[in-house]
Amino acid sequence: MVRTGARAATAATLASIFTSAGLFGQECEFDANSAAATASEAIQGLTDAATAADSLEILMEAWEALSADLESENPVVPLLGAQIQIGLGNFRDAVEFLDRYDATSAPECMMHGEAQRYNGWVRLYNQGVTAYSASDNEAALDAFMLANDFKPDLRTYSNAALLQSQMGDNAGAIETYQAALAADIPDADAESLQGAVRGLGDMLVVEGRGDEAIQTYADYLARYPDDVVIQIQYAGVLADQGQTDESSAIYAETLERTDLTYQQWLEVGVGFYNAQNFSDGATAFGRAREGNPYNKEAMENYVNASIQSGRPGPVIALADTLKQWYPYDALAHQLHFQALGRADMNERAMEVMGEEQQLPLSVTFAQMAAAPNGRYIVQLSFTNRSASGTLQITFEFVDAGGQVVREETQTFEADSGGFTFEIQSDVPLAGFRYGTIEG
Repeated sequence: MVRTGARAATAATLASIFTSAGLFGQECEFDANSAAATASEAIQGLTDAATAADSLEILMEAWEALSADLESENPVVPLLGAQIQIGLGNFRDAVEFLDRYDATSAPECMMHGEAQRYNGWVRLYNQGVTAYSASDNEAALDAFMLANDFKPDLRTYSNAALLQSQMGDNAGAIETYQAALAADIPDADAESLQGAVRGLGDMLVVEGRGDEAIQTYADYLARYPDDVVIQIQYAGVLADQGQTDESSAIYAETLERTDLTYQQWLEVGVGFYNAQNFSDGATAFGRAREGNPYNKEAMENYVNASIQSGRPGPVIALADTLKQWYPYDALAHQLHFQALGRADMNERAMEVMGEEQQLPLSVTFAQMAAAPNGRYIVQLSFTNRSASGTLQITFEFVDAGGQVVREETQTFEADSGGFTFEIQSDVPLAGFRYGTIEG
């Protein structure tokens, strides 16, 4: 679900930003307040809390102390109030305290409020991811939306919008995406910003608001004219709105570029394919394969787009390679079948489908994704047909030259439906394949 980034790596922890004696921050000073002093002293005990129950008791003790002077105009009071309420999970109350702190704090002390806003944001982000994993979409949506009250962030905005669209609230998703872009978040990363623009454009098109989608893309491209992915999205909507000359010019210009990575060519190809421009899609996927001939997604998409554009013959051999490299993949067999059928090799096409139907399981998803620091995550999902017990499958990983640089054998249960594993490689990996299932 999460288009624009991974789960926050570390759960935020509560720690007092004050010394127990004088209520001084590292870079600013607060006036003395006895209730805040007592509450702050209590909070110091969180570092020694052995259980969640111990932490709760400490936070309640701190809250009781602070409650003696909650209406104080001293900004340290709402700051501590926010910290305590975040710890107790009362996030709406915490936001109110932080808003009050921001209104009364000296500029040199603002970083303490920002720290607590980030604390609350991380907790809500992780809470939303956990709820989504448990299929509690309402709770996930509430968490992501509330997180933005702490700290506007394109990841939580986009996650909220995706949930709204999944729940059938396209109008709400559009409003959320628009709020994300209007927030003008200064530290937003390029991938998250691009994802929000694409999400908004897609939703506007779905709702029949193509003119607004065009304007959304045009505004973005005025600031980021080299974003080829959005250019292709923009061209597709222009074509849908009858502006074919403008659309064709963008397509032609894009295909002339020589500075794109294979990942960018994959994105361009997807844009062409979604616009039903299969011929140019095949060209883009072919360029992706020039950059990395061992990428599974590039191979699959190149074969598919070539078939759809009426050129099945040249990709029959590659479709067969896909089937050999991924012998249980349903898509590999389907693409080989389609290529043969479109090339009027019907007898062989039927043999391919017969072979696939005899397999003990059908792989519905198999991909490798690069992660930071030389890590790679491999995920495989399958539908069991006749396999049973404990099974084994060996994966081979290849470098940019196609040489096998690593093997990994995975053991799994026939009724598990899939598995995920992670490997570390000092050599950049270009692709993978797997062998015959044993067991």
